Amino acid sequence: MTVRTFLTALSLAAVAAPALASSVIHPASTEMGYTTHPEHAQAGKSRDQVLAEMEQSKKDGLWQYHRFGAPVPVKGKAATRDEVLADLERSQKHPSWALRRVGAPVADVPTLK
Repeated sequence: MTVRTFLTALSLAAVAAPALASSVIHPASTEMGYTTHPEHAQAGKSRDQVLAEMEQSKKDGLWQYHRFGAPVPVKGKAATRDEVLADLERSQKHPSWALRRVGAPVADVPTLK
């Protein structure tokens, strides 16, 4: 069992090593625990690309959501109450419903009108 654990740890280290080598921060056995290598940083978007995306977001009206870090609303057709209830009933009939359900039963959903 010890040999198996050692081989597993060795294989995980071999897989992780290239990923760590390509990052800016590398682990080190110093007091700080890491070293930084800015030359390993990969180029991202240019300033012009970022400004163009920001202008497009302002035109689309999504800038207000991005500005506050709020989730962007999904464009599309909203489901009706009947469609949601039909989907709920279909889900409740699935064999794994009882295993995934948390909280009170949802079969007796009050009707709001």
